[in-house]
Amino acid sequence: MSDPNVWQAHRAAADLSNTLASSYEEAMATGLPVSADGQRLTQQLTEQLATLRERLAVLGVSADPARPPQPSAGPAASDGRPAPARYADEALAPVIADGRLTGRFRDGYTEEQVNTAFAVLGAATGLRLVCVWEYRDGFGCGGNSQWFAEDSSGGLWDLAGDLDAWLTGERSHPGPAGSWVGRSVAHRVQALAWTDREHNYAQLSRL
Repeated sequence: MSDPNVWQAHRAAADLSNTLASSYEEAMATGLPVSADGQRLTQQLTEQLATLRERLAVLGVSADPARPPQPSAGPAASDGRPAPARYADEALAPVIADGRLTGRFRDGYTEEQVNTAFAVLGAATGLRLVCVWEYRDGFGCGGNSQWFAEDSSGGLWDLAGDLDAWLTGERSHPGPAGSWVGRSVAHRVQALAWTDREHNYAQLSRL
């Protein structure tokens, strides 16, 4: 049986490669340097690279042996709440400074946007953030949705602090990563009907 984690890594690598190829072809067609649209391209490549790093880490592969590995979650609190990595706030600072996720979900979000944003945040903090949707059908996920932090045993903890307000554009800073996890478990992933094996779950499946 094929390993879905391998496929996810392959897809992330293909997305990154396609972005680079498209930028090169556009530059060749217009005669303009790739750097002419540098900010947008840099943001897209940074997010895709973060996703690829996360997929490779799941497979036990170091994406860059010359750099330290991405942080893993710190020791859980006494009540089982997941905790961020020791240097999470330092790793998160560049993400906050360049503004690429500030207000990212102001006008709503899709499964793909959730995966991209939460992969970036997970790579920086070591926290596994997920979105639980009301249902999944042939058109995708829909209905009400809510974000959680997932612990190592599948418990989904309510989010706290300013992360929600930062992603929706109501705050300019998400606060320290240690303030993001609340004190109650709303769901367990084992009881949910569907997952994309990334950062999305659904309570009901209509497939």
